[in-house]
Amino acid sequence: MERAQLEERVITLLAEAVVMPREDVEDPRTNLREDLGMDSMDYVDLITVLERELGQHVEREQLSWVRTVGDVVDLVCELAAKRDDLPTPRTSA
Repeated sequence: MERAQLEERVITLLAEAVVMPREDVEDPRTNLREDLGMDSMDYVDLITVLERELGQHVEREQLSWVRTVGDVVDLVCELAAKRDDLPTPRTSA
């Protein structure tokens, strides 16, 4: 999935998670705590949403540097790239 598509999906997910209009979440500089009012429980919910969306485990430590909407997009892009780089399992015939 391309970055623009991932960004759109992340913005939609964040808007749903914080129950705010999408327009309030679109700016990549939007601070999750200060502007969106996210607390530690919201971060836990965010991990759950990202895991479901990506189909892979997200470590809490991976969110330690995440402060803005842009940071979330960067993290998702990084995780998606790692997922896409994984070799496909070989099946024996």
